[in-house]
Amino acid sequence: MPPATQPLSRRGILAGLGAAGASGALAVASGSPARAQAGSGSVVVVGAGTAGLSTARRLRALGYAVTVLEARPRVGGRVHTWRGWGDVPLDLGASWIHGYRGGNPVTPLAQAAGARLVASSYSSGRLHIDPALRRAGLTRHHAARWEEVVSQAERRARQQPRDRSLRRAIRGVTSGQDLSATERADLAFYLNANYRTEWGLGPGRLSAKTVEAGEEYGRTGEDAFFPDGYDQVTDFLAAGLTIHTSTPVRRIVSRSRRVEVHTDSGTLDADAVVVTVPLGVLRREQIDFRPGLPDAHLHAIDALGMGVLSKTWIRFPHAFWPADVDWQEYLGPRAGWFAEWFSIAKAGPPVLLAFHGGRKARSLERAEPGDVQAEAMRALRTMFGSSIPEPIAIKTSNWSTDRWAHGSYSANTVGSTRADRVALGRPVAGRIFFAGEATEPDYSSTVHGAWLSGRRAARQVARRLG
Repeated sequence: MPPATQPLSRRGILAGLGAAGASGALAVASGSPARAQAGSGSVVVVGAGTAGLSTARRLRALGYAVTVLEARPRVGGRVHTWRGWGDVPLDLGASWIHGYRGGNPVTPLAQAAGARLVASSYSSGRLHIDPALRRAGLTRHHAARWEEVVSQAERRARQQPRDRSLRRAIRGVTSGQDLSATERADLAFYLNANYRTEWGLGPGRLSAKTVEAGEEYGRTGEDAFFPDGYDQVTDFLAAGLTIHTSTPVRRIVSRSRRVEVHTDSGTLDADAVVVTVPLGVLRREQIDFRPGLPDAHLHAIDALGMGVLSKTWIRFPHAFWPADVDWQEYLGPRAGWFAEWFSIAKAGPPVLLAFHGGRKARSLERAEPGDVQAEAMRALRTMFGSSIPEPIAIKTSNWSTDRWAHGSYSANTVGSTRADRVALGRPVAGRIFFAGEATEPDYSSTVHGAWLSGRRAARQVARRLG
């Protein structure tokens, strides 16, 4: 069962302020654990995604009075398990623990939540090459060649004083090679699989210098997914916290000794606030900071990009593909169009999941379901033959149109650096703190990055408030 949450009503605010006394400090229903060394002060956490829950749990364990305000009617943020199909939970947002055997901090959280994990492997896959490209001479994918081309492009870019896009850097390497039409299609397939669907932005926007910056847990491809839903983890993290859903924060005002957090239902007064909203929300200036944020924060918000990874789930009456094969890939004439498919059939019903990144993702998330299904079936019938059955259900994510996200996760666009993420995570005036995957310099764009950022923000708050 999901944790008990409630909207923050004006009556709830007034009751809380009254219980706290004339100081106006937040009243929190849950007490601090007896074994924790009591902290001193009240903290508002904005956002009940992984970063917000991580921050709130740590601060509560330290004895602080913590209230979480969440704009959505649910917890989890960009971890969103949709259960409209009943027996098949669909993770429209985060799906995997990356490097789940290599020290990823989400793995013990999943174990504590009792969540079932199923390993997946990028090496378990089958490539389908479009017949027209086969007739033109493309009989296999030359991944090693394109990996070396991209590596060379990135090395050259890092030696230049000014950043450039990954696409431009690659063109600098391939300009004298006179690539054929099939070679260009093969390269486009490689870039889609390894960059566009990885970061949610195309090579024309990604930084050639910093796109590969960051760290990983374990070996690449050592991943696990949640056949019963990733929300088991966020529901577990939310248990015992004071969370008010359907309560968007509109304004944050920093005073000399306090901070005011303004919502549609009223104003909360606290010692500190931790802002964990997605980068897309900060870019849209949906929260009014008074005084305004420092230039370094504003530069970071502007420099970093917000990628979109769309997911289209299609359920069939039976599996017409090998159920024990994780990935089905399609190298077709339209680069990146229904090219990446993941199967959950080995852990549940016959469902295929298609991934799109960047502009294609935005286009699909705005399209009619019938049009999406028609395009998907055109690709699948090219891959598996015309006799495959019609789907019985289809569902596509909507992160690009989600007003509380405006995208899936942050990405290193041209001109952005690790220093931007560090700057975005710095406290402001000793009262406003930031967490979220975009503020994590080494593990950005991931759930574990969000978790780590929340722990870091909690340490910053504890150092400030004592």
